[in-house]
Amino acid sequence: MDVVQLRHPEGYRSSDDETSSNNSEELTVDDMIEIGELTAVSVTKNLKRRYNSETFYTYIGDILVAINPYKEVPELYSPRTMLKYRDQAIGEQPPHVFAIADASYRSMVEEQKNQSIIISGESGSGKSETCKHLLRYLSDLNADQKSDVERMILEASPILESFGNARTVYNNNSSRFGKLIS
Repeated sequence: MDVVQLRHPEGYRSSDDETSSNNSEELTVDDMIEIGELTAVSVTKNLKRRYNSETFYTYIGDILVAINPYKEVPELYSPRTMLKYRDQAIGEQPPHVFAIADASYRSMVEEQKNQSIIISGESGSGKSETCKHLLRYLSDLNADQKSDVERMILEASPILESFGNARTVYNNNSSRFGKLIS
């Protein structure tokens, strides 16, 4: 599974801003494969509607698109939300980074194969936050067996990031490197 982070630059206006009615009752889809004609306009409209309804995750097939809300949304990552995704197949619950984490974990355990999750996006798009939530979910799955190594990875991540970060137009603490956690 891939996680893709989308971000609009300051002052961004989509080409349909002028013509859309901004009707909150317009339909959105959890998986954009369900859109009849998948175009840049249809993808943008669906993501905009979902964002306006505070639905920040959307699938395109087996890819998760995450839109940074630029605000705290505590219930989105609460222990109760974590439980909702435990042992659920992708698509049984609304799109979420926890669904990707759970599917990868179950696949790793059942198939005895390493798994990779790619988190990609522009500066300030929320890659580090997504990684933090993903690691927290995976760590929570093994709470009974949590090793010192797992605890050290979770605790060291913010410290490691501080060495490779820089100020950008969008983010005062932007990461300058990728992470590979095995």
